[in-house]
Amino acid sequence: MLKKYTRQMLISSMYVVVTLIIAPASFGSIQFRISEALLVLVLFDFDYVYGLTFGCFLANMTGLLSGANPIGVMDIIFGSSATFISCVMMYNLKDKKIKQLPLLSLIVPAVINGIIVGLELAIVFNANDLIIYWLIYGLQVFVGELGVLLLIGIPVYLALKNRKINE
Repeated sequence: MLKKYTRQMLISSMYVVVTLIIAPASFGSIQFRISEALLVLVLFDFDYVYGLTFGCFLANMTGLLSGANPIGVMDIIFGSSATFISCVMMYNLKDKKIKQLPLLSLIVPAVINGIIVGLELAIVFNANDLIIYWLIYGLQVFVGELGVLLLIGIPVYLALKNRKINE
């Protein structure tokens, strides 16, 4: 049991460190959060949902406290919730594969984050034209997230798929 919790804390820590190292790209209206590539871990074990969600929560909170996260408390709550929802959906879709790849699972976080984080950004930065900016920011977040998951997530998935990472 201790090994399981240690693994979750390591995943959380990796998520936080990678997010904060590239903080300018991790927060704001255009996001390319490389740490989101770690989401592929949920394709191997549901328990990674907890470590990744907690890592997102800590990264968003640390970003707020350091001044790197302009969205603030809203991102701690809704951004972390978006990660949780994405991870659960990814896990549930992991067996739906296209050419041996769980592509549907990799698209889900882009859609969820595009909707939730896009709305957060529209509310924080442009409350006057909420719908238009929700679409703009949502599309920007969607593209950044999809880029990370396809360009980095697929190689990570392929590198891990034949290993026993849960032992």
